[in-house]
Amino acid sequence: MMGMSRLEVNLRRLLSQCEHMAKDDPQKDWRLDKYIGALDEMVTDLQKLPNKPSKDTMAEYVRRVTFLKGIIETHKLTNPAEKIVAAQLLSHGPATSSEGITKEIHQTTTSKYTKELRDQLFQNDKGSEHNLRQRKQKSTGEDLDVLLKYHHSMQEKIADDMLLLARSLKEQSQLAGSIIKKDTESIEKSSNLTDRNFSKLKVESERLEEHSKRAYKCWMWVMIAVVVIIFINMVLFMKVTKKRT
Repeated sequence: MMGMSRLEVNLRRLLSQCEHMAKDDPQKDWRLDKYIGALDEMVTDLQKLPNKPSKDTMAEYVRRVTFLKGIIETHKLTNPAEKIVAAQLLSHGPATSSEGITKEIHQTTTSKYTKELRDQLFQNDKGSEHNLRQRKQKSTGEDLDVLLKYHHSMQEKIADDMLLLARSLKEQSQLAGSIIKKDTESIEKSSNLTDRNFSKLKVESERLEEHSKRAYKCWMWVMIAVVVIIFINMVLFMKVTKKRT
């Protein structure tokens, strides 16, 4: 079994470091975004190597990098409701060796955004109650209608933003899936080509071996013939020399 290349070793180390940074808090270290960009380039370079890992291993690397990119993009959103939806749509993949930490990142991120949304709603409720008390002194019925319209418009805006975000994430997931599918097809084609070349090489090796055996037999008979001729000449020479004596 061949060992991992230096590029794959560096990729695994940086990927593990980025996952631990994302688990703690992606906003604490600005280098995380740069590291993830470097991971994306390393995965692309790793796919071009002749001794690249298996397609399952490459798919896991791509999934983990895509998950980290989704975490960063989710942190860039400003609305807590949008962040919750984006975090829920992030897939941390099937049960693998890295599933533990990605699942923890997923749970921590979702809990954090849920708390942010709860705090924001609590502050909005306090502000709404304060404004409502002031407006009750002027016109209770009119202010109530305005408040209801405001909440209704905010709910519609949040719903529209969530729908757009869901569509965007779905398109990104489909794009990543198509890229992985193309890479898998390319790997399968390369594997089939390698098998065919190996079969041809095996046939040519057998032909060469058979040709070598034939050449060996031919030279063996030539040597036997030469030895017989030399032996006969020696016998004749000895007879002729004996008669003269």
